[in-house]
Amino acid sequence: MKKLLLFLAIFSVSLLAQEITNAGFENWTQGSNGYDPDGWFTLDFLWDATQRSTDAHSGTYAAKMMTIDFSGSIETPIMYSYTPATQTYGSLNGYYKFAPSRVSDVFSISVIMYKGSSLFGIVGGNQENWKTNTAVSSFTQFTVPIEYFSSETPDSAWIIFSLDDTAETMAAGAYVIIDDLSWGSVVGVNNNALNIPAKFDMQQNYPNPFNPSTRIDYTLPEASFVQLKVYDIVGNEVATLVNEYQPAGRFRAEFNAANLSSGIYIAKLTTGSFTKTMKMTLLK
Repeated sequence: MKKLLLFLAIFSVSLLAQEITNAGFENWTQGSNGYDPDGWFTLDFLWDATQRSTDAHSGTYAAKMMTIDFSGSIETPIMYSYTPATQTYGSLNGYYKFAPSRVSDVFSISVIMYKGSSLFGIVGGNQENWKTNTAVSSFTQFTVPIEYFSSETPDSAWIIFSLDDTAETMAAGAYVIIDDLSWGSVVGVNNNALNIPAKFDMQQNYPNPFNPSTRIDYTLPEASFVQLKVYDIVGNEVATLVNEYQPAGRFRAEFNAANLSSGIYIAKLTTGSFTKTMKMTLLK
């Protein structure tokens, strides 16, 4: 069975009986920028920043993502898959090694669970990206918890790995190796959409990179006056997405950047004493 989805381009993805496509990264196919793991896609704009590695947790191969300096431009890789997920799994598990070149290098994982649609129908995911900037020299297990916002059982999921340098001036030299993915045990779910969140928070926008629109989810544990604004990289305000009093709960804002140029933008959420910012990448 194949599903078509639009993510910077239209890809055809085979949903095989095996859950988590190519979970051990054993199968690789020659692509335009080198080898890509079968069932996975990479955003390598300048160079092949995701490669096959023989340094594996098990089997023959693993996936290695690297920050690369290509003629003065820094490549920060993203690897993602739209894969089967037919139960209410409580987590995504796997093994990784991480070698940051400096403290601003961050390895992060996002999981989004769907029912019936890859563009709509979100029923769960990890509310805050699993991320680390701590070096890990031997294969170590990661566990990304999954929270469900609906009582529906998912049928598919986005799994997204990214390696980023979060400093304003980026540098190359970091890498992460990923292997042996698996879903955690099945959990019972309630309809969490009506539950009061435990804390103020803003999640990483999705999709990211984006063109021309993206969504930003945030949570309020209590009623608050909320401001959600977007700035360009030099601090100029380019959009006000929210500027109102809102009750406790979960909220989503849409940012359409059709009239803006490619680049890094900063989303800033302010609610009373709480403030959080994050980087977003617009690619046209």
